[in-house]
Amino acid sequence: MIKTSKCLGDTVYPAPYAIFARVVAFATALLVFIGATITTTGSGLSVPDWPLSFGTVNPTMVGGVFYEHGHRLVASGVGFLVLLSAFWASFLRAHAVVRRLAFLALGLVIFQGLLGGLTVLMRLPTAVSVAHGTVAQIFFCTTVALVWWTTRGFVEAESTIKGPAAGNLRIAAFGMTILVFCQLLIGALMRHMGAGLVIPDFPTSLGRWIPPLTSAAVAVNFGHRVMALAVFSMGCLLCARILRCHRQAPALPKLALLLVGLILVQGTLGAFTVWTARSLWVTCFHVVNGALVLATSFSISLWVQRLTRKEEGQELETRLSVEASAKRLKDVSRKDMMELTKARLVTMSVFTALCGFLVGGTQFSWWGLMVAVIGVSLLGAGSGMLNHVVEVETDARMERTRNRPLPAGRVDIAVAERFGGFLVAAGTLVLGLWQPWAGLLAFAAFFSYVLIYTPMKRVSPSCTVVGAIPGALPVLIGYVVRTGTLDLSGAILFAILFLWQLPHFMAIAWLCRDDYAAAGLPMVTVIDPKGTLASSQILIYCLALIPVSLAPTMAGMAGPFYFYSALALGLMYLYSGVALCKEKTTQHARKLLLTSVVYLPLLYGVMVVGR
Repeated sequence: MIKTSKCLGDTVYPAPYAIFARVVAFATALLVFIGATITTTGSGLSVPDWPLSFGTVNPTMVGGVFYEHGHRLVASGVGFLVLLSAFWASFLRAHAVVRRLAFLALGLVIFQGLLGGLTVLMRLPTAVSVAHGTVAQIFFCTTVALVWWTTRGFVEAESTIKGPAAGNLRIAAFGMTILVFCQLLIGALMRHMGAGLVIPDFPTSLGRWIPPLTSAAVAVNFGHRVMALAVFSMGCLLCARILRCHRQAPALPKLALLLVGLILVQGTLGAFTVWTARSLWVTCFHVVNGALVLATSFSISLWVQRLTRKEEGQELETRLSVEASAKRLKDVSRKDMMELTKARLVTMSVFTALCGFLVGGTQFSWWGLMVAVIGVSLLGAGSGMLNHVVEVETDARMERTRNRPLPAGRVDIAVAERFGGFLVAAGTLVLGLWQPWAGLLAFAAFFSYVLIYTPMKRVSPSCTVVGAIPGALPVLIGYVVRTGTLDLSGAILFAILFLWQLPHFMAIAWLCRDDYAAAGLPMVTVIDPKGTLASSQILIYCLALIPVSLAPTMAGMAGPFYFYSALALGLMYLYSGVALCKEKTTQHARKLLLTSVVYLPLLYGVMVVGR
């Protein structure tokens, strides 16, 4: 008989997955330790190329190559484990939290790998190296969260802390986690700017309790020491609160005592790091123990959130998943598949990426062209699926969207989530392995579209401006795939597409204002039904687009023919916008929408031909 661990709802999955989640977390901690050996031994550029090492998969493991290439091998192993974890979670039909944590871990490990590639290709810039170390801590916390969400005691914990005590405990726990994270961020900055021994004595600093802050290195090093005292004090206060007021709460007292113990160990290791002049083992254990301090504080925050949560009703997702429980992606009709992947938007994204690729650089590569097309197609299709998942409740309330595959129950949310996540991961990898900057831009497009813009639609009319960012990134991705750089020309291509979208969005917002109002979405045309705000924004963005669209000629990207064509197209777009502003009718809104659809391919087409 197979043991089972029960998660929320009716989902049951085998205990081996919970064990595997712990293996992933342990492997991640090991990876943090091995990563610390690189900075400690100064082996960061021992292998000068990426993703291969000296053009091979297995170089000679001597000197710094042992640490640098060894780190890459372990990182690849962790990435494979995380990929397997995401597959496993999705096909087990685990609860949404488990599935989403598994996919978040997959996204973070890809993002982390791309940052690692940039640190090599850009010759260890401090900002990128610090970001690489910081994302590692976030990734580790994600694996820890996955461990807790596959633990029976955590999942079945009752909400026992209520009232003011709950609010105070949440503030203390979350504040502690943020403080530890800031301390690790300062520590990463100190390591990567080479300030670890700029103050060579301890507990004094340059022979004083407060050293002369004559340089940034001294200030960062001393700030790290001051923050260590703050972390210790905050940890003791949090532990005292839990032991005094919540001693009977499950897990919290043990975690609080563990936190204080790890902080004491961390302080001791920090002292020995100075006294031994950053010896290899002491320094590496100092780094990984810092990650454990963060993980423990984060675990306390998770438990506090669990024990103070408000009881919620049945989720819409549970109902929809039951209705479509027998559905799989192979059973989905072609029409539903095109709807799920937002095929028309993906086509537009691929077109703009192709334009960016063709405009950028001088050396043409068919492989690069294929990377741009395939990568952006996968990224767009996956992001479209995940957008449907996030918007399922909103779509169910709107007339024009309630028959979409997810709210109508024709496709299981878990299936859309699973394949959407894998498509995004695949697209990001395809682009990132060709050019790390392209992969990072792909990740930014997914993150800003699915995790920022889509939820923001429910709370702010400014969402349209935010949504224009991921909409404009494909052209920049295509440009970077070919050139490998972020420069003025790429920024101009991005700005054109960014500004073009906003009048386009406003026309749609006017046409769908009743639907948006019924769904409770605070679009500009909902909060101002007379259309004054929408009109002013249409005029501003149409006027701003004209000089920006002329910039390619000024920057040497296109010739005079493009200049006059762009001017004529810009005036045509402005004319349609002015017409809608004068007479706010459905007919004029449709004309503006049609004009916007004609404008973009003509503009980019002329740019490609006339370069």
